[in-house]
Amino acid sequence: MSEITFSNETVQYISLASKYSGAIIKDCIVEDDRIIFVVEKGDMGVAIGSKAKNLEKMRTLFKKNVKFVEFDEDKKRFVENLCKPYKVNSIDMEGDDASIVKIKVNPRDKSKLIGKGGININMIRKLARRHHSIRDVQIK
Repeated sequence: MSEITFSNETVQYISLASKYSGAIIKDCIVEDDRIIFVVEKGDMGVAIGSKAKNLEKMRTLFKKNVKFVEFDEDKKRFVENLCKPYKVNSIDMEGDDASIVKIKVNPRDKSKLIGKGGININMIRKLARRHHSIRDVQIK
């Protein structure tokens, strides 16, 4: 787990997202046309809002694609949350300190989870490293 530092831009995104959603935001990553917010465990419903109103409000406000991910102290559950909306068949932890995560998904979801140019898997790796002692995430 690395120390998390925020840019001024990221702090503004977190502040606005907290204000408009009412959820406790733990982390935020901004890349190109999307923002991923990590919300406190149990705040996912609050973050998205009734009939996804908060989510739509964020998309309009930031003019970017917005995704909320629920934090979990459990490494496996957190990685599974990062992979949503795709169904994870299994998660194996390897290495002396369980720092390598191997995710098994349905073969038809594999390319979607990796994303164009690896954008999705890189985001999963980045967030997994920031919040848990995970060195690498691999998809099988």
